[in-house]
Formats: sequence, C-alpha cells, structure tokens
Amino acid sequence: MLKKWTLGLILLSTSLFTQATLITKDVNAVDMAGISVTAFFEGGTQETLIWSALTATIGGVENNDWSLKLEGNTFGDFDQSTNTFHGEWNLINNSSTKNIVGLSIDASLAGFYFDIINGANAFDVVSGDFTAGSGPGRSFFGFNQAGEDLTVSASFTNMFSGPDLFGQLNLAWEPSQKLELGETFSFLTDTDKATVPEPSTLFTFALGLIALTSLRKKSSGK
Repeated sequence: MLKKWTLGLILLSTSLFTQATLITKDVNAVDMAGISVTAFFEGGTQETLIWSALTATIGGVENNDWSLKLEGNTFGDFDQSTNTFHGEWNLINNSSTKNIVGLSIDASLAGFYFDIINGANAFDVVSGDFTAGSGPGRSFFGFNQAGEDLTVSASFTNMFSGPDLFGQLNLAWEPSQKLELGETFSFLTDTDKATVPEPSTLFTFALGLIALTSLRKKSSGK
C-alpha cells in the first residue's frame, strides 16, 4: 500500500511541477521574434512592425522611416571604465516628414515580459514581492545620443506577474523633446521569457488526482 501511495504522490507532485510557468531570465535580442513595436507620429498617425532577428546578434524592427534595434542580452548595462552603454535599445527616426512622439512595445505577443524591478532574485519570492526565476530586473532608463537623461514618460502595462513582470512598455515624449529626423533615443530595460506548460500537462495532473483518489478509496475499503 505504501508503494501505491508513493507512486500516486510522485505523479501528483510531478504534474504540479510541470504546471508552473518557466521563467527564462537570460534573453537575447534575436530571441524576441514576434513581439510588436508601434511608433506614434506627430499628427496622430502610427505604424506597427514585428520584431525579427536582423543579424546573428541583433534583433529589431526597421523600415525607411524608423527603426528600433538591440544587440546582445536585453538586460544591458553601463560600463563605467569606458563610459559607454551596452545592450541598449536604440530608436532612430529616419523620416524627413514625421516626428516620433510615442512608442509602444508589446512583448507579451511572443511570451516575453519586461522585468522592471532592480535586484530581484529567486530568494525574494519568499516575501511574495517577485516572480520565481525572474532574476535581476532593470527599471527603465532613457537617454539621448549624448548620454543625457530625457523627460520621457514610461509606463508598463499588461501585468503578467506582479509587481515585476509586465507585457507592454509605453513611451511618450514631452512635446519639446519629440524625436526628429536623424535623432536617436536609447533606453535600458530588461525582458524575461515566460513559458507556459502545454495543455497535455493538464492530463497528467488529472491522472495524478485520479490515482490518489483511487488509492484512497481502496485503503479505506470503499
């Protein structure tokens, strides 16, 4: 009887484990194929492009008027020894007729989420503040070509797992700081990949419950 109970418990615990969403904290630019990027222009027009791998290390969207590109890991960082950023997202306006006044990135379309809290790690889950497996996050920081901080309104929406993982990033420029021809706006922000188990794991979970229920009935003589 003990062996039967053990088997049932193993099956149930395995099914519960496979139900947990898997968070991948190391995401590279080329991994995020399928997310959407929408640029908003002065005058009320907008355009949406779908992210893809542009080279072996660079991912992004681009056309003749504008582009958003990222190279390497999405976490990014600032190298104080060389006074340079790496892993930054670079938005460039190439249009001679349209100024960019806003940007929206929907990463959840491809299962990616912005990890917005600095220093989060698996141990913080005990307090219920962060998502298990998300690792260190990064709060939004934007700057121009000279490395100067700009007044850009950044908001994260479509919460996946609070308060650190969000599916969408929305940017809005101050009227005096709209992105004009030839200008570049760069920013740092981190993304994680969330993998939800396939529906087949529900079947495994159901089998676990059935096995435990059957064994319980047999042990009680019913």
